[in-house]
Amino acid sequence: MNNTFRAQCQCGQLAVSFAHAPVAQLVCHCRDCQTISGLPYANVAFFKTEERCAQGQFKAIDMKGGSGKPKQYRRCSKCNDFVYATVDVLTGLLGVAADKLGPPYKFKPMAHVWTSEKAPEVEIPSGVFQFPKAPPFRPGKQ
Repeated sequence: MNNTFRAQCQCGQLAVSFAHAPVAQLVCHCRDCQTISGLPYANVAFFKTEERCAQGQFKAIDMKGGSGKPKQYRRCSKCNDFVYATVDVLTGLLGVAADKLGPPYKFKPMAHVWTSEKAPEVEIPSGVFQFPKAPPFRPGKQ
């Protein structure tokens, strides 16, 4: 498989690759993404799950999303770096930490989501789509 997009942890032990570009890119301000990333928001690229090729050992952090459905964040079992997540409400998609993706990937967000939980110091540029919770569309299924 000749993968075009690859995300990996700091130590390189956990990686996930995709043959096609992401179907959606969002900036998420939810408290879970803040906790997992250690930042006031997370840049997330959503890829189709059937196109992925994962390698390495991970530790899973199970949570319940704003929809009430489960989601699972996956960190490297060695360096503890967050690489990707599965969200039950987004069946068929995998959310990848955009900062873990190497070239040719370039983050171009479609919207900011969960702005109701945005950190006070974060300013969202004017003219950008914003949603107080999840977007009214399902990424990849507009």
